[in-house]
Amino acid sequence: MEKKDQEIISLKILSKLTFSEIAEILGESTNTIKWRYYKSMYTLKILLSNLSMFIVTATLGILSIKNQNKNANELKDGGTIEYKALLYTITDYHKIAPEGSKTGYLEGIKIEILGFEIFNSLEKKTETTTTNNEERIKIEDLKIRAENIDTTKLVKFEGILYGKPNEFIDYAGDLNKSIGKIDLLIGEEYLPQLDGETNCKEFCNCNVLEANEKTMVLNIDNVAVLFRAIDKENIKKSNGEILEIADNIEYSSFVGTILEETTKYMIVEPNEDEEERKSSDKIKINYGTDHMDYLYGIGRKVVIYYTGYIMESDPAQINTNKIETEGYENFEITVKKSKEITKKKILNNKDLSADGQDFNLYYYGLDAVNVKVDNKEMSLEEALKSGKLTLQGIIQKANRDEKDGKLELNGIEGKADTDFLNARICYDGGSTEYHYKDYTIIKVHNVAGNRDVYVGIPEMNLKDLKL
Repeated sequence: MEKKDQEIISLKILSKLTFSEIAEILGESTNTIKWRYYKSMYTLKILLSNLSMFIVTATLGILSIKNQNKNANELKDGGTIEYKALLYTITDYHKIAPEGSKTGYLEGIKIEILGFEIFNSLEKKTETTTTNNEERIKIEDLKIRAENIDTTKLVKFEGILYGKPNEFIDYAGDLNKSIGKIDLLIGEEYLPQLDGETNCKEFCNCNVLEANEKTMVLNIDNVAVLFRAIDKENIKKSNGEILEIADNIEYSSFVGTILEETTKYMIVEPNEDEEERKSSDKIKINYGTDHMDYLYGIGRKVVIYYTGYIMESDPAQINTNKIETEGYENFEITVKKSKEITKKKILNNKDLSADGQDFNLYYYGLDAVNVKVDNKEMSLEEALKSGKLTLQGIIQKANRDEKDGKLELNGIEGKADTDFLNARICYDGGSTEYHYKDYTIIKVHNVAGNRDVYVGIPEMNLKDLKL
């Protein structure tokens, strides 16, 4: 493993830093850090799996001859037997459990080779994370609304709280493959608040087979069991106050072109500049649910959000249902004014997508428009051609700004003190002006059928365009 990959794993696991914090320390983009972390963890998982198979094979072989081993030594702890050889020592534990244990005996096997412990399955008493923790939230102090879901037996994974519904699934995936584990048991009266926690003993030490923002599948005694997410909005305190629960989901993302699709999956080709391209030039995106008759469209560029690592099969695979068709939602626009106030055609929307609407993008009184998107700075034209943004997505964000009160109705001349000025619907069939501090966006929608988009100086208005 490369030194930088070792540093990333150390900072993430031992120092418990976020991907953003690690990216700042190492001077890399957040997406690069995520990609290197999950790829390294996947490699480690394969190595550990192979080591486990070796241990099991070796154990079976050694134990098959232990009864003939003359060096067996029975320890006075309840029945533990120790088998010694020149190169190895096997300890077959059967000893009296400590006082307070729920079981009478502790059982397991420990293997040492050349004095190094390589395997130990000795059963240990499970400790809860609630010991002496007065800050934990009790379920009885909450009102949890979730139809047809048991809200008393809960699991938290990747920042999402899940409950077991009264329904079953016919799971077609591999029960031996997992993307994580529920390995922290808390008191049944408490709400799971950390990743990997559960308040139900039945769910503890179970592998997570699949998970997204809506559902999760656990392997419980080699049976795939479905769980459904409980929205944060449906968890309130008994007094009616909304419970503040930190959303610590950290998504990786990339843009890719759809090569093949059904209602249950798509195969995409990541853009050349995406880190995921280093893993594979084709990635299968498994939705986890059936989109019924809905298809995104072959040749379309989409943004894929996912958690965890990329499964290095052929093709590589990701399990996610978080897919955006209008580019990244969050971005920043900066402009450079020109000396002359003229309009300049930049591109036609059909240049971006053959199936798209026929309208143009213009700049008005500007030499350049740049954006910061996906932690990268580039021209608006480049962002549009790469699929990181779409013209429709830009208008959608402007509408959200207005809805969120970021577009204040205090004039349209570009002289207000706020960062955002106003949005104004023009009486020409539905054209809209979105006035920001440093620039204005106009979406034309007139009775003549014009649907062009303009990005221009703050003072720009529909009359100036003389359409």
